[in-house]
Amino acid sequence: MGQLLYRKCKNLSILFVEDYLPLQKKIASVLCDYFGEVHTALNGKEGLEIYENYQEKNGKPFDIVMTDYEMPKLTGIELIKAIKEENENQVFIVISAHQNPKYLIEYINLDILYFIPKPLSPENILSVLSKVSDKFDSSKDELVHLSDSLTWNKTKKSIFYNKELVILAKYDLLLFEILVEYFGLICPIDKILDYFYLNNEDIKQDNIRNMVVRLRKKIPSIKITNIYGIGYKLEI
Repeated sequence: MGQLLYRKCKNLSILFVEDYLPLQKKIASVLCDYFGEVHTALNGKEGLEIYENYQEKNGKPFDIVMTDYEMPKLTGIELIKAIKEENENQVFIVISAHQNPKYLIEYINLDILYFIPKPLSPENILSVLSKVSDKFDSSKDELVHLSDSLTWNKTKKSIFYNKELVILAKYDLLLFEILVEYFGLICPIDKILDYFYLNNEDIKQDNIRNMVVRLRKKIPSIKITNIYGIGYKLEI
């Protein structure tokens, strides 16, 4: 993943806002391995000032703003709201330990799509950065060829099996979409539940098993493994 991520991010800029200095330095050192420009701030107020100064100096905003939720002076949400007043299309990554629905609703209302849960791990950080950087890769094909017979159209959210469109219910399509993002890896149950919640759908863990059964019937070439108590893994 490292070399591919570097190729996608080497011309991108990122602002990382984190009030715990040891963590900020640790994560910033990782970001510097991939991004062309890395700027840091210790709180939301400082982050906003750096953002505005960067935009004024360069004539464009940061490509990505990655911010913690809980911070002094300005929280992550307050920082996001202030930046969105200047640049509605700014791409954000939110770092948060909160699973409270109240916070998730705030994220949804602000159209935040990318999250890194605490405690942070290099794997989670690089995985999310890889997904976010795809937004800036103009050469990236909207078609994901999972096998010779199975194709996923990311833009149109459509599945083609043997070149025929597979008709899925909304819940089943959402599950397939999140499992494809973790293709070949274990997608944690919490990630699946959060993904549905962020798409305005509230499901229970038992619902996932029913959706998996339906997906297996609709798309015979896929293999979805239930890693008991942990998550689900999509393979071909």
